[in-house]
Amino acid sequence: MSRATPAVDLTAALLATIPTDIVDAMSAQMKAVLAVQASRAEACRQIGEDAVRAIENPTETPERFIASRAEYRAERSYWNEGGPTMARTVDATISAAGVDVPIRIHHPTAEAVLPGIVFLHGGGFTVGDLDTHDRVMRILAEASGAAVVGVDYSLSPEVKFPQALHECAGVIDHIVESGKDFDIDGSHLAVAGDSAGGMLTIGSALLLRDAPEDIGASPESFTAVKALVSFYGAHGLSDSASRRNFGGSWDGMGTYDLDSIMSEYFASAQDTESPFYNHLGADLDGLPPVFVAAAGLDPLRDDGRALAMRLRRAGNDVDYEEYPKVLHSFLHFGRVLDDTEDVLTKAARFAADRLTR
Repeated sequence: MSRATPAVDLTAALLATIPTDIVDAMSAQMKAVLAVQASRAEACRQIGEDAVRAIENPTETPERFIASRAEYRAERSYWNEGGPTMARTVDATISAAGVDVPIRIHHPTAEAVLPGIVFLHGGGFTVGDLDTHDRVMRILAEASGAAVVGVDYSLSPEVKFPQALHECAGVIDHIVESGKDFDIDGSHLAVAGDSAGGMLTIGSALLLRDAPEDIGASPESFTAVKALVSFYGAHGLSDSASRRNFGGSWDGMGTYDLDSIMSEYFASAQDTESPFYNHLGADLDGLPPVFVAAAGLDPLRDDGRALAMRLRRAGNDVDYEEYPKVLHSFLHFGRVLDDTEDVLTKAARFAADRLTR
């Protein structure tokens, strides 16, 4: 009998770390994604270690975050290959919350002025940037016909809540006021985000509605937001069936991982009581239409379910989509996973419909 190839060995070793019922529930394509991840894991880890060795000057960023950010960029680089070609892409900065925030604007067509979708990337508030989510943004731009504005907000642990939230809301406010400078109709915006960015999406809308003075925003900025899109975000649950049954080393979403994210993001436990984080305890009345997407095998699944239910109870226009056979972060895996293209297309159409009303 011939020996299994190294790729098969790696995949089998990874699947062996995951509870059998979760493996059985995964789609064949989700398992194929894990095979790619397993085959690249060591090379990506090495890139993270190389980034630490390359440090020449003192930095406020702990070495483990230098490593994890480099490793995350390397891991996502494979998934960002291909995808739509944009008519124009512009990198710039916007002053918000006391810092210059890098942004990237993808224009899918050559039209002079387009509505905009502000995109807030995921990564547990500690990793991620404009490059790690570039393909996601390009797909949203092509499918919606809107210009997509990626926001490279400051990461934790270097900054704590609410700095990243204030930067995101500040960028939205700036585009409302000065969208013409970027060939964007600032009166017709949507806000979208995945994971940590999904949390920031809802939080930014609530901040612009309830406390625009905190960041010197115009009261009109909230009314310019015509749609919200939250992909598998956390919205305030500290315990749930999905948090107890899903997540682990295989997807970076185990209990230790989630607790670590919160400890790096917040300066104190009291901050978790903020309605701009605990959306399930916030007043959700009168928000723009919201598209909520969840992964069925994700510890944050019940956050999405609960958010959609609370939004509906508050009388909001809500579209909830759940993909039962995939893990957290499935938005990235469009090179393999059909569910990725499906959810991005549905979300883009949801936003485009509200942007053109």
